[in-house]
Amino acid sequence: MNWSKAKTVRIITFAILNVLLYLTIAKMNKPEPHLLSESDLHSLKKVLSQNNIILETTIPQKKEPMPLIKVTREIFDEDFVLENFIKGQEYGKYKENKYTIFKFGNKIIKVDGISFYYFEESDKFKDMSSSQKEEYIQDFINSYQLKEIDGQVKKITQGKKVEVNYFQTYKDYFIDGGWMEGKIGEKSFEFSKSWFDSVEMERVKKDVIDAAYALLKLVEIKTDTKPMVIKEIKLGYYFNWSNATKGEAVPVWRITTEEGDKYYVNAYTGNFEEGK
Repeated sequence: MNWSKAKTVRIITFAILNVLLYLTIAKMNKPEPHLLSESDLHSLKKVLSQNNIILETTIPQKKEPMPLIKVTREIFDEDFVLENFIKGQEYGKYKENKYTIFKFGNKIIKVDGISFYYFEESDKFKDMSSSQKEEYIQDFINSYQLKEIDGQVKKITQGKKVEVNYFQTYKDYFIDGGWMEGKIGEKSFEFSKSWFDSVEMERVKKDVIDAAYALLKLVEIKTDTKPMVIKEIKLGYYFNWSNATKGEAVPVWRITTEEGDKYYVNAYTGNFEEGK
């Protein structure tokens, strides 16, 4: 008998049985909100650990029914570039795959209808302090009609490089797919944006699954023995239509690993929306 293979089969079987057990308990108790006990949490961590999934964050236990949200993307097209950036200057324009690219002076802009990218190369950035670089990014956003109010800001400074990230939110929930990023290095400035211009809550609210169940879903997809370290699990919204201009964003549990991989578990159905 191949004992190594048999051992692997037993481990997988044990994990699946635990998933099924949890599903049964969750369904039985669905009408009544409940918190996981210390024993429950210990059992959950044990199952994850047996599958080389290491939890280095707290498991959210508070949740409430959530609706779908209707979203419409902000449009970035040729008219937007001509009106806000070119303004009568001489420029070159060409197509590259889905992008329309504009070159004028030492600047480049790329748009594809729903995303915007700007690049500028100049020696003026070389002698800027970190605070001056942050101010430059903010002034750029304000000057070119790119400012947003519904978002969280994250600033990163590494040596001479300054990066400012904006993440779109709605009623304290993240909306994955809505973001802005500005970064200045020693001699260049880059800015990119993809945002939802309109966000509207639908009327019907539905119950969402527990974060613990979303974590157990990782057992189903993990096929290697490499440790997976979980750094965050958070409830929010995800729009899984990369080229669409509008549609419905669904509630998801977003699980983020130490390496920056993201897994999205549909908070209604428990199915994966996307991984990595």
